[in-house]
Amino acid sequence: MQTTGLRYFLAVARTGSIAAASAQLNVAASAISRQIANLEAELDCVLFERRPRGMVPSPAGELLAQHAHQVLIRAEQVVTEIRELEGLARGLIRVASSEGFALDIVPNAIAAFHMAHPGIRFEVTVLPPAQVTQTVAVGDADLGITFALTPSPQVEVLYDGQVDMLALAAPDHPLARAPALRLADLSNYPLALPTRDTTLRQVFDAACALEGLAVEPVLTANKLSALLPFVRRSRGLALMSALSVTTPLRLNELVSLPIHARASLARGIQVQAMRDRRLPKAVQAFLRQLTDALPPRVSG
Repeated sequence: MQTTGLRYFLAVARTGSIAAASAQLNVAASAISRQIANLEAELDCVLFERRPRGMVPSPAGELLAQHAHQVLIRAEQVVTEIRELEGLARGLIRVASSEGFALDIVPNAIAAFHMAHPGIRFEVTVLPPAQVTQTVAVGDADLGITFALTPSPQVEVLYDGQVDMLALAAPDHPLARAPALRLADLSNYPLALPTRDTTLRQVFDAACALEGLAVEPVLTANKLSALLPFVRRSRGLALMSALSVTTPLRLNELVSLPIHARASLARGIQVQAMRDRRLPKAVQAFLRQLTDALPPRVSG
């Protein structure tokens, strides 16, 4: 039973179709179909049930998926240990990140790490917060950095911290030198916000509801990067964490303003890894680089 066939099988089990697995793996659909057919012939059983909503593992397929996942993890561990004989000279680090960290913190940490260890390669996948955790839990990423949601028993939290929500403005904005803003102040200027399914928007809406405020944004977007040009070119304000715009703030392209509210505007952030997995030395070294750039950990 070859690892290639097991990897293709798991991709179909996770995505629900051969076409989706083909796109994810960048492998021809015919090759994936052939590998699954070989597995079914070798095991003399049907591994998938074809349903209207896609391909679902049969009972035999569910059992194979558990086995395949462990086999691939062990195979990857062997490769890692062999490569570690060369120290930090070679290797691949896979990072899953929610967008708020992928704009600035993660790429800056990678750039600094690359200066010291140019032989290490990186693969960054930007996902919604819950999908970051799922990707780490199944071993498809070495590290995940995300806003904390429901705890998952499949991941280990390597860093646990908090970050406050700030208002961002252009340097020449009328409020640019204000020491702080109240939530009510935001309604006096065009506001740019992420969509309601984001953790930032949910925290902000809850804080506004507590104070009886109805704040209507002029611009909403499902990508934080789409909010920044609006702020730079208007008298608008955007809400974001400072971690998302560390570089623009340092270069004085934007200014940040604290917000005073009755409810906390802080969000939990975590760096996660797959539970019970020994991280390669290169990943451990990058983890230190990344967490050094984050706020102090939550105590307790």
